[in-house]
Amino acid sequence: MDYVAFVLIILILIALIVVLNKSQSRTRDKYKIDAYKLLEASDPSSKEVKDTIKALKLYGGRWLKDKESVELIRRLQDKFGQLLR
Repeated sequence: MDYVAFVLIILILIALIVVLNKSQSRTRDKYKIDAYKLLEASDPSSKEVKDTIKALKLYGGRWLKDKESVELIRRLQDKFGQLLR
């Protein structure tokens, strides 16, 4: 009986990890789409750019950085620098 409970707990933890990873990747993809829209816009608001950069930094990964997110952050920061001039 103890083995069944242990296996059940392990399976629940694995399922939780899978659900959280899918949720995080969906959120990151949403912010990537927002970043592309801001890059294409002629005059995006500085608040939207700041919020998108923060979100991409948050969801871009801590140890294994998403290369596309890092590139989008760099491009948004360049565009944001142009907005301040």
